[in-house]
Amino acid sequence: MAIEIKPTQAGPTPGSMQKPLQANAADDLSNRSTSTDTVTVTSAAEGMLEMEKTLSNLPSSNGERVAAIKQLIYEGQFHIDAGKIAAKLIEQELDLL
Repeated sequence: MAIEIKPTQAGPTPGSMQKPLQANAADDLSNRSTSTDTVTVTSAAEGMLEMEKTLSNLPSSNGERVAAIKQLIYEGQFHIDAGKIAAKLIEQELDLL
C-alpha cells in the first residue's frame, strides 16, 4: 500500500487529509481480494515456539527448595559462601567476552 503525500502552499487541513486516505483505504480493500499474503515459518522458529510452550508449563521456582532455604535462614543455619558467588560471577563475565 502506498500513500502519496503532496505538500500544499496553505498547509493541509484535517478534512483535506482524511478524504484521500479514505479513498486509498477503499482502493486497498478492493485489491485485497485479488492478492494473497503468505507467511513461512522456519523449523528454528517452530522449535522456539515448542520450547516456549514447554517452558511456560514449568513452575517458575522449585517450591520445595525455596521452603528449605527459608527454613535454614529462619534457623540461622544458611551460610553464604562469598568466594563461590564471586567465582561464579567472574565465570559468567568471562563467558560473555
